[in-house]
Amino acid sequence: MVSCPRVLLVAATVLVFTLTPSTRASEGTLVVEELYSPAVAVNTVGVDPTRRVFVYLPPGYADTTRSYPTLYWIPGWETPASQEYIPYLNAAITSGRIPPVMVVHLDVREGLLMLNSSVFGRWAEFLTEELVPYIDGKYRTVAHARGRALMGHSTGGYAALLLPLKYPGVWAAVGLNDASVWAGCSVTLPFDMPTDFSEYGDRRGYVQAWTQIAIVISPNPQSLRLFDTPRTEAGSSEIKTAWDDYCLWNVDAARSFYSPLASLSEIAIVIPTSVVSTNRIYNVLLTRTLDEVGIDYTALHMPGTHGGDRPNRFITLAEHILPSLRQGHPTPRGARIQTWAGIKQARSR
Repeated sequence: MVSCPRVLLVAATVLVFTLTPSTRASEGTLVVEELYSPAVAVNTVGVDPTRRVFVYLPPGYADTTRSYPTLYWIPGWETPASQEYIPYLNAAITSGRIPPVMVVHLDVREGLLMLNSSVFGRWAEFLTEELVPYIDGKYRTVAHARGRALMGHSTGGYAALLLPLKYPGVWAAVGLNDASVWAGCSVTLPFDMPTDFSEYGDRRGYVQAWTQIAIVISPNPQSLRLFDTPRTEAGSSEIKTAWDDYCLWNVDAARSFYSPLASLSEIAIVIPTSVVSTNRIYNVLLTRTLDEVGIDYTALHMPGTHGGDRPNRFITLAEHILPSLRQGHPTPRGARIQTWAGIKQARSR
């Protein structure tokens, strides 16, 4: 459980390590991968199943045979894979602030949640069954849950916490930047949810995200809107229970996820100090829930808007997460302690 002094110390450290990219930093390498995803191809709304993924390889990758831990990054709503973090990664690795690390940056430019949906595609399956095995097979990763962390901003942060709880044994740590942990909490449902799915395209991004979440939690193909909510089906305790399970600051939901939560080596949460136009309130609720159920975490109180100063926040999250991961081995063979098939077999038991 986190104490106030620990939180204050972290905030002070953030101020000391504000990072400006250095032209003297050693250069990493960016590889652009394009993967055709059968899991995404099942979507019914025309989302391109060929997905672009940026893979950052740290300085020195080409000159060694060692393996590296990997950070998977899910950006916020309607954000493509980006190079904005690369000079900051180069500088942080060169200065020794963080150890050498690979980063896999996803592309969600259409406005997508990394969850399985009957309408928008099976994104959790894309991540866990397609992308992670592909990266482990092609690159010198620490091919084990203890060599991977999942991080995200905004709606990507919500998925970055939920996925390791729903799919334990894939990632060992999580990092959240002002995560949208209002998601799945029926008390925060917007008033203007579509009454017919044909209205989806005319809704603001916030409502579109909520629509996707609703279709994930309680799909209803017979309904014009394609989903149910506790508000539309007030008499259904089953629907209410389903929604509560996706509300990450719901204490009962956190208790039900206690085992995968407790198995995470680090949960680092960037909480903006500003209340205006941020998810601060909901992230504070999340930390209170984690306190209630006895889960350790690191709260990083940082200034700025919801989307502000993302590179520094990214590096700060990496700084707190990476020490909890396995740092790699002199040879790639030594990294493969547990194969992907072994992970899947263990999860199916």
